[in-house]
Amino acid sequence: MSFLHSGNIFVHVAAGLLAIVLGTFALTTGKGGPAHRKFGRWFLMTLAVVVGTGLIGAVFFRASPFLLILTLLAGYVGYAGFRVVRFRERRLAVQDMLVAAGVLATGLGSQLLNPNISWNSSVITSTLSALVLVTVYDLLKYFWFFERWKKLWLYEHIYKMTSAFSALLSAFGGNVLRDYQPYSQLLPSVLGVGIFVWFWWRVGRGKQAV
Repeated sequence: MSFLHSGNIFVHVAAGLLAIVLGTFALTTGKGGPAHRKFGRWFLMTLAVVVGTGLIGAVFFRASPFLLILTLLAGYVGYAGFRVVRFRERRLAVQDMLVAAGVLATGLGSQLLNPNISWNSSVITSTLSALVLVTVYDLLKYFWFFERWKKLWLYEHIYKMTSAFSALLSAFGGNVLRDYQPYSQLLPSVLGVGIFVWFWWRVGRGKQAV
């Protein structure tokens, strides 16, 4: 393993661990308040480092194709979650649709070119399905259903940010707790869904700040 590859892995892992800590603070602070926004920004900054180093590993060091898909998912939902809370009920920009289409094509292309990825099939299927779901939803909303779905922006923000957080947990569990795969990767996704449902319920009851 080259020095550059080792250094890239070190930065990737360190940023991932820091992002998990910051994401935990963002999830547990008052939503809409200054602390939540501050930790949310820091979470996205460290997530950007995770995604950047992950893409470097995939392009230059031939990292696992599955980890590329997971990196795409975490990076996209983090980016899209940030963008939707900025635009709220306004239509996103064309660049956002280009990003969504590019991520979707890259994820599907990676799977088609590497059909025998050496990871558990349930983990691969659920990760790729989540990537397709969120990108296709954003494309459909932009081109056809914007007026109908525009008021769902807060739920989108919650779903996308909790998805980014759970994707990092899944990557951590899959690499550190290898003896417990696929559960060490699937359970973080279940946790993310549970967090989303909890906040959905709070928003519906008017207990969550907007």
